[in-house]
Amino acid sequence: MPLPLRVGIISAAWGAKAHLPAWRSLDGVEVTAICTSRPETAAKAADEFKVGRAFHDFREMAADPDIDVVDCGTRPPLRHAMVMAALGAGKHVYNGIPFAKNLSDAQAMTSAWQAAGTVAVVDAFMQAVPAMVQMKAMIEAGWIGDTFGADVAFDVPLFSAAQTNVPGYVWFADPANGASAGRNLGSHMLHLLVHFFGPVASATADQSLALNAWPLDGEIIRPQVPDRTSLLLRHASGLPARLEANWCKIGGDGFRFSVWGSKGRLEARAPVFPMAHDTRLFGTQDAALGSAAMEAITIEPEHLAVPGCHAVAGRPETGLLALASIFAKMRDAINGEGRATPDFAQALHVQEVVEAAARSSDQRRWVNL
Repeated sequence: MPLPLRVGIISAAWGAKAHLPAWRSLDGVEVTAICTSRPETAAKAADEFKVGRAFHDFREMAADPDIDVVDCGTRPPLRHAMVMAALGAGKHVYNGIPFAKNLSDAQAMTSAWQAAGTVAVVDAFMQAVPAMVQMKAMIEAGWIGDTFGADVAFDVPLFSAAQTNVPGYVWFADPANGASAGRNLGSHMLHLLVHFFGPVASATADQSLALNAWPLDGEIIRPQVPDRTSLLLRHASGLPARLEANWCKIGGDGFRFSVWGSKGRLEARAPVFPMAHDTRLFGTQDAALGSAAMEAITIEPEHLAVPGCHAVAGRPETGLLALASIFAKMRDAINGEGRATPDFAQALHVQEVVEAAARSSDQRRWVNL
């Protein structure tokens, strides 16, 4: 029986509130440290979240021999140095999404991971949501026949002219943070498409800023990044796909992922970000014109549990079971069993697509990867 893996989390926000419960749901894992930018906030976080050790310098955490895995949960420009320090110290790494603020940082982190020879995974946990897992299995089993195409959309009012619904994410407004609707929401959806259908060969995009002011606590935030993006993609397999991301859409439909083929169509739906407890699966094999009603498909029990994990699929904590599933694959890979995904190789490819989409929108042309 291997010794428990010791995890250190950088972040008392998303990292502690979402990642910590998922790590703690796993057998063979202990969260032993937490890191923030100041001694007083680190001590407070360690006390609040009942973590044994507090760090206020991520370099010290990365160098500590009693930590095996470093979980980086901050924004992209900050995470680059954290990931490089952890990989340089031979640690296993969990990194957020977007993977990086730009392509050069993404390439540097991927090269460092390859040199370290450790396990490195990113926070693209949509692919581990049970409805997505079953959807992929049904497609591979031939339920929709030959696959003809895919659409994925994420339309939500994170920001509006009336209010900012996610005050903690106003950093999205600054291009220096590597943010935009395509980079943030889009990266998650691109990971899903790549997971289902393999690498992207070419892309064309239209990206723009519609809402130029976000009200927040009596102040006005002036975003400088696109808040909507439309992508057409051609996978290396030849499969076409379409992606829509919009974080200022009042009355938006949330998340929709639709795949169709010669025998039928499957669609996963979620009210906001896809989670295990609220993502539903629908399908139809009715080919009649105007009568193809989508019917709910029950998620099989085998997709609602993770070996060596005590997370419950129906619990509403942010991403709990899907995160735990990704963490479990990481745990198992570190212990020599299986492969951890989505890894840095997949993340680098998604970053390449994101950058290609930005170039395409600027140059008004298809871009080959």
